[in-house]
Amino acid sequence: MSVAGRFSPSPLMLPVHKFVDADLNNQIVTSTCPSPSSASPSLHRTAFSDLRQSWANFHGPGQSSLGKGISFPHSSSSCFGLERRWSAKENRADPCTSYCSVGGKRRGQTKVYAERKRPAKLDIPESSKLASLTKAKQFIQNSKEIFDAQNGSVHQYETELYAVASKKGRKDLMEDFSTASTYLSGDIKQAFFGVFDGHGGKYAAEYAANNLDRHVSAVLSNMASSPCIEDAMRTAYTNADIEFLNQHVSSGTCAVSVLVKEGEMVVANAGDCKAVLCRDGKAESLSIIHRASNEKERQRVEDLGGIVDCYNGIWRVQGTLAVTRALGDANLKRWISAEPAIKRIGITDDCEFLILASDGLWDQMSDQEAVDCARKVLNQAEDNMDIDIVAPPSNTQKLENHVSSIHLTIQPKDHHLKASAVKKMACNELIRIACQRGNRDDITVMIVPLDTFAIP
Repeated sequence: MSVAGRFSPSPLMLPVHKFVDADLNNQIVTSTCPSPSSASPSLHRTAFSDLRQSWANFHGPGQSSLGKGISFPHSSSSCFGLERRWSAKENRADPCTSYCSVGGKRRGQTKVYAERKRPAKLDIPESSKLASLTKAKQFIQNSKEIFDAQNGSVHQYETELYAVASKKGRKDLMEDFSTASTYLSGDIKQAFFGVFDGHGGKYAAEYAANNLDRHVSAVLSNMASSPCIEDAMRTAYTNADIEFLNQHVSSGTCAVSVLVKEGEMVVANAGDCKAVLCRDGKAESLSIIHRASNEKERQRVEDLGGIVDCYNGIWRVQGTLAVTRALGDANLKRWISAEPAIKRIGITDDCEFLILASDGLWDQMSDQEAVDCARKVLNQAEDNMDIDIVAPPSNTQKLENHVSSIHLTIQPKDHHLKASAVKKMACNELIRIACQRGNRDDITVMIVPLDTFAIP
């Protein structure tokens, strides 16, 4: 007795051969399956009676499988009077399929056709490749935590009057923008500064950075001889919002800006960008955070018919936007207001500097901590301290330990550059701390020393 066919050399088929040997008592003879190249393929089968019943007697009722992947029909009528011939057009070259056939004469004989599929091939990486993949993931994770102002990932600009630094977050597109207009009307004591954090695209933030100061100047020039600067800022924000909406672009932007004029500064913000004043070493917030988590803002949106819900711990307007005030956002304009919060304050001798920043900074640092860190850098530079920069600790450590660890290097030959370079160093230090604490959002920090704008 022999069993032959187009079987794969899989050990799973060996029990099937043994069972057929024991149960059929030499009733099976050679059966040859056609090769794919055969011009007129055929199958020669030898009959046996009621193979299904023999299998049931061996394995018990209800069992209809000759092994993994080989099954017999459950209906007895399907086991008789059937015949199969391979068509020459059929492709039997599939290496993952094995066929077993047992048959005989055309009449009154049992025909059984069983088919099994091999499991899909498993590609198991070599241990060296797995090790390389692990190292790559570790490198990516570490590179995100290390902030280096010299590696090209930070855009920065500095003058004698201000400095700004920006770093792109995890998104493909940088959506933070900033603006600075100094020497307004030829006066060194008049200037306009702004930081804009876009969402849903960069266009609204880019537009605001390029045009908001123009709207402020236009409103001021059209007002009476003694204009109300607060009203001018509100009108400028509203006009800029209307002009941008007419461009039919769906993006939006949060904004914080400050107009310095005649020894005063008027700070306006819409959204979660914020301005913080350092007054004699103490942090003083000059902005209101317009987020859906703010109870007053949430009530304002709901009074307008909007829906404010909490998703994964974050309050959102209409299930999408976390801020309640912004320029743009045409699809949510019914509830998202462009009217800014305004604060007017005089610049006195104890006003040291102003920090304008997007929420990438304020979500990681408190107002006082940001002021302390920036002030430490500025003061050390003024003292011409020649020490190295060290990485700051995480936000789980105490503030006093954190501030004492901030150092920078200023060589004596760079002393004439210190006045402008130190502000950039302070911006970079704040961005580095925020990134090391887990910030993955776009972040922009602007520092404006106020001694130049103070009126004696």
